[in-house]
Amino acid sequence: MKLNTRLHERIRYKTWVKVVPSSGPGMLGNIEDISTSGLGIEHDKPVQVGIDCHVYFMLPYNDKEHIIQARCRIASCRQDEATKRYQVGLAFLEFVSDPRGTADIIEGFIHYVEQRTPTA
Repeated sequence: MKLNTRLHERIRYKTWVKVVPSSGPGMLGNIEDISTSGLGIEHDKPVQVGIDCHVYFMLPYNDKEHIIQARCRIASCRQDEATKRYQVGLAFLEFVSDPRGTADIIEGFIHYVEQRTPTA
């Protein structure tokens, strides 16, 4: 299922993510969507916008489980009134795990999921 594409194609994908801000405690959350430029995650508490953080998550692609590590900026945080949870937007700044290959893995994963997802 495609979302509003903005600058980059996004797909819905649910998995865990660990977010470690430059200051303050880390948090575990759930990825809701992914693009080559960032992640949309859901969390039970608000987070400070504009700070840098590191993220760690797993993508299954090409018969391997890739642990992705990236430096991100928290770009947005808004509360979903229906669920009372927070929708957090993270923008990738750089990939720590294989800086060149990680972008290709994410892009390949997105195309793979799109091809397997039936359109309505």
